[in-house]
Amino acid sequence: MEEKLFRDIKQTIEEFQNSLKLHLPAIEAELNHIILSNNQDKNTIENTLDTLLSLTDVGVGKVLFLKMLEYYKTIDAEGAAFYWNEYDKDEE
Repeated sequence: MEEKLFRDIKQTIEEFQNSLKLHLPAIEAELNHIILSNNQDKNTIENTLDTLLSLTDVGVGKVLFLKMLEYYKTIDAEGAAFYWNEYDKDEE
């Protein structure tokens, strides 16, 4: 019974992650627009980083988060360091 419960929980988590992955193309398009338009609005960038950081907490969007973080580092190194530390905390 316990083994079935763990399989069910694992399956539920995987289904949740897969449903979140469906949104990644839209987020990636927004991220690419920010970068290609050289958008330097910190609020916009930080809102995007917040969303991506939340996704990385559940195992989705790591590549996009790191891409956005690399871009943000060119605009605000201190702000980017904050997000890196938040990400690094979650990875431990």
